[in-house]
Amino acid sequence: METTMYSLRILSKGRVADLSQGFNLGGVPFSVFVRPKTTSMETNTIMSCKLICDNETGDFPVPIGDWTPGAIVSIAPNGIDLNAYDVYWGAGETIKK
Repeated sequence: METTMYSLRILSKGRVADLSQGFNLGGVPFSVFVRPKTTSMETNTIMSCKLICDNETGDFPVPIGDWTPGAIVSIAPNGIDLNAYDVYWGAGETIKK
């Protein structure tokens, strides 16, 4: 597989189960998929996070029911309501925990 194709694929994934301390993958950028726990007509929500070129954490609109194009490096503590949404992460690198 060529390098450009490799870099555009999600190669590692998981679920964000706790945001009390925030969430990150040790500096590896990732995307999120936000899934509502109840039926909703909303198409996006706000998540407090830090993108790869940001100097600090701030609010970022993320789509509901699709992968965000943002290259996120961290989600702030309680940066999105996990009682209202299931949040999954996907990264273009193999993550070793």
